Amino acid sequence: MKMGFEDDIIRRGSLTVEADGPDDGQVPPMKSRIIPAVVVVLVAAVGLAGWRVRGVLKSAETSTTILFNQGLVPVVTGAPSGWTNAWCGSCHKQEYEQWQGSRHNVAASTHNFEVECLEPGSGRQQYCLNCHAPRIPANGLPTSEPPGLDQAYQHQPEWLAGGVDCLTCHVRDGVVVATRVTDKGLEKHAMREDPALGRAEFCAGCHQFAFKDLDLPDHFHGALQQASLEEFLEYRAEGGIETRCHDCHMPRGGHRMPGGYDDKMVKQAVGMDLVAEWIEPGPEAEVTVTLRTGRVGHRVPGGEELRFLTVRTEVLAADGQTVGTPEPVSGGDENDQSERDELSGWPVIETLRRHMGDREHGRDPQAPPAPDTRLRPGETRRYSYRVHFESGAASKPLTVRARLWYHLMHDGKAKLFGHPLDDVQRVVREQEVNLDPPGDSATDR
Repeated sequence: MKMGFEDDIIRRGSLTVEADGPDDGQVPPMKSRIIPAVVVVLVAAVGLAGWRVRGVLKSAETSTTILFNQGLVPVVTGAPSGWTNAWCGSCHKQEYEQWQGSRHNVAASTHNFEVECLEPGSGRQQYCLNCHAPRIPANGLPTSEPPGLDQAYQHQPEWLAGGVDCLTCHVRDGVVVATRVTDKGLEKHAMREDPALGRAEFCAGCHQFAFKDLDLPDHFHGALQQASLEEFLEYRAEGGIETRCHDCHMPRGGHRMPGGYDDKMVKQAVGMDLVAEWIEPGPEAEVTVTLRTGRVGHRVPGGEELRFLTVRTEVLAADGQTVGTPEPVSGGDENDQSERDELSGWPVIETLRRHMGDREHGRDPQAPPAPDTRLRPGETRRYSYRVHFESGAASKPLTVRARLWYHLMHDGKAKLFGHPLDDVQRVVREQEVNLDPPGDSATDR
């Protein structure tokens, strides 16, 4: 059978190529037929190679990390203009409502933070807002002042008013990032799975950082100013059962994310007991305050190094006046962490805080470590006092009271920023016991 030009079609896979043929309708020699075939193969090979190169290049494209970087740079989400927190909340109603009631929502817009951020001495720096309002459009050096800072606080743009918001944590490269991708989610927007979102390292991107040097603004130095991850890893190494920050701060996927501002969370972290007993034959009594850490994966208090606890103990007569003379009693604890104000009467004040000295600030690496008297996870600590009474005072019922105070900063710092003390300190636990005259038992009130 003769093959005409129109019949001589060479097919290779999905490629179709017409081969040149003689005008006389004769079947072309084998050699002439091989050449087009070779061309087809080469074309296919080049096409396949090009596809493979494009595939390699595509796989080499890196996605923007979901992790934060200790305040060195702001977050760039790439979110479309229509993506707002309210838009997220139109589907994720529960999470949105929880976030609205969270401290993350107002991380940059509370009065206290505004005052501290605008303070000329230690504020007005980019890196503060890189964590408290990570979507800040300015991208200067960490210790530089963002342009238009005062105007931003006057007009409260969304990036400032929203603090640490939905887009900050869940959007990169214009794609929603989650610990798992769902079909329902893909119907609404592009998604990307990233398990890092559910790990402690994700939280540490803002909740662990060191001091920065004005001369080297992108350089950390000294000890960690906030050491949440380091403390959590220490807790894990000592047998702690929680595997990530989320277990306590985002239970069941909640987005309220309570912390040191939440009394329930603080009480979960530390408990307090008070015992008062007469020492025979009197008129002396022993008062013991016991602190125990509960469900907590870091030292207490955690967070910013400015935070600390105080335990204030006193003995009161019926008229509310303090009575008795206290004297500290060694608890026999080889790891005694007492940091006691000089005893000059009531209340006796014990302080639990992390100090920052020359070593911690990076000024002198050879300096000894500053004390850290905060509670460790799983720790029990007792403060005991022997109280001497005048005979008349011991003959009447007395009340022993202990209060656990949570401080966001010390009084001097509060004065510098103009904060009323009631805004930066509060009682989180209080206990009283009756100390009846010798011969009767102390009873709980």
